[in-house]
Amino acid sequence: MRNALLLLTIWLGILFAAYAVVYLDGDQDPFVATVTPEPADAIYMESAGRFGVVFPPTWQIEETGTQVILSDPERDVDVAFYFVEASVPEAALIDALDILKADENPDVLAVEELDAGSSVLRAVRMVGPEEDGRASYAIAYQLAEETLVVLVSGDASDLDDRAAELEQIESGIAIPASELPVLAPVDDAVVEL
Repeated sequence: MRNALLLLTIWLGILFAAYAVVYLDGDQDPFVATVTPEPADAIYMESAGRFGVVFPPTWQIEETGTQVILSDPERDVDVAFYFVEASVPEAALIDALDILKADENPDVLAVEELDAGSSVLRAVRMVGPEEDGRASYAIAYQLAEETLVVLVSGDASDLDDRAAELEQIESGIAIPASELPVLAPVDDAVVEL
């Protein structure tokens, strides 16, 4: 009996010590394992609802009076969205890429036709000339009365490094904004400027 009482006392002492370490450890919180979720994609919807875009959450967005600009975290790559009244998408791209200059005569311009949604009459892509390591390309979405131009620019190496993110942005463009995919709700994920 005496051994049983001794073992019970030791066992209660161990339980009390464990309780004291876990719950009475001064001002320190007990360790709680948490899982930090991956950041969800962010969504931008133009205030007039003409277009929307899903973009990586680490990218910054700025809306000026005439355009919306997405920038990578280092601000090395810019994606500018703006509308022009050009009815020919190629003309809008030539102007956006600044291809025609007084002292230059461009060779054959490569224009790639893209699949267009139901609200888009035509979608085309054109690569601009590379100057001093800076590269650019643009996409034009011809709508009924205007053309949405998406101008991508940055150092050639930065464009290569961000190719997957740029592809995500391009595939996330919705015209009109109501065509945006429904994403799981995340606090501060929708940006309206």
